[in-house]
Amino acid sequence: MERLALEGGPPAVTVPPPPAWPQLSPAARARVERLLDAGELSDYDHGPVLAEFERTVAGYHGLPYALASSSGTDALLCAYFAVGVGPGDEVLVPSYSFHATVAPLFLLSAVPVLCDVDPLTGNVDLADAESRITERTRAVAVTHLWGHPVELTALGRLAARHGLKVVEDGSHAHGARYRGRPVGTFGDAGVFSLGARKMVSGGMGGVLVTADEEVFRAPQRLGHTHERAGRSLPAADVAVGLGGNHRIGLPAAAICVEQYRDLDERIAVKTAVLEGLSKRLSDIPGLRPPCTAPHVTRGGWYGYKARYVPEELDGLPLDDFVTALRAEGLDVGRPSNRPLHRQAMFTGRRLEPPHYRPGRPRPLYRQGELPGAEQYYRSSLSFPAPLLHNPCDDLLDAYQDGIHKVVRNVGRIIRAAR
Repeated sequence: MERLALEGGPPAVTVPPPPAWPQLSPAARARVERLLDAGELSDYDHGPVLAEFERTVAGYHGLPYALASSSGTDALLCAYFAVGVGPGDEVLVPSYSFHATVAPLFLLSAVPVLCDVDPLTGNVDLADAESRITERTRAVAVTHLWGHPVELTALGRLAARHGLKVVEDGSHAHGARYRGRPVGTFGDAGVFSLGARKMVSGGMGGVLVTADEEVFRAPQRLGHTHERAGRSLPAADVAVGLGGNHRIGLPAAAICVEQYRDLDERIAVKTAVLEGLSKRLSDIPGLRPPCTAPHVTRGGWYGYKARYVPEELDGLPLDDFVTALRAEGLDVGRPSNRPLHRQAMFTGRRLEPPHYRPGRPRPLYRQGELPGAEQYYRSSLSFPAPLLHNPCDDLLDAYQDGIHKVVRNVGRIIRAAR
């Protein structure tokens, strides 16, 4: 009888994983070494390294302006500030997103209004978003979740009908294309994180892109003071700057210049790897590969979330399925983030922002209120996309074998859990 790893049998996956992204190219290493040798780690002005980085990002997106920042979260703060979000303004945001998407709104004394999402992609449900618009709604922010572009034509129509500003969070979607056009270029501002394991990563950083000169200038009043702002802004604007420090470190900017240069090639390779994973999952009961909408010319594929269908595996809970797979050596798990409306800042009075006072209570949310987001979270199974940047057929074959092994023995897993 076949023994599961849970029962002391040998694990199905013994192939070592490939190196995780990010990996620095020789050219990127050389750039960083030159900066270290020269002692140039920061830029108080707007020197050649920072200027080249911003030109590279703007050019990649076909836009006139890019503004580097210290993180993606910081770039979102700059974007919200730049489009005029202020105290009491409401901003529509998807519930299945991240703290970084909404936390900057609290700093501006604005009110995030959580919207439901498509349970298949995790992206914002635009019909639900439109139903939540009030006279206080100022903007809509969308996340291209895991690199899958939002339906941007419909988003643009919604924004035009109601006079809303649009902020695109493309932190998962470097290089993604909606009907042939780069994401981040449809809204008033597009924002990208350059940290952690993003497809373009300098370790930590962010960048805002825009076609609007005022959206480019406004964040410099917020946190790019002195010489940098003096080169871009009228003297009077520099004098009333808010004094923040939102600048990126030069090593991060230098690394990201090189990563933008080969981004399209790397996306093509990673797409092929993930398509290979999807093909291997397509005939396995209980799992569905991530869906890709017709409007997606190319995804950015920061993450890979399969959909779990417990009804096809005798109702085996996803947590038990994950436990069995991990025992077999698969690096899989539940998503690390729950829907925002199930987190403390939206279910209780902890982390109370200063602008919510008696008579103007913060909107709180109940379980079941945003069912699409809850269904997406309940059914998502995370695969290790940061490991899948290079061809690894042996590893994918082993994953396929491990999943089949667990599926063949679902009955034993269920009985053992009773």
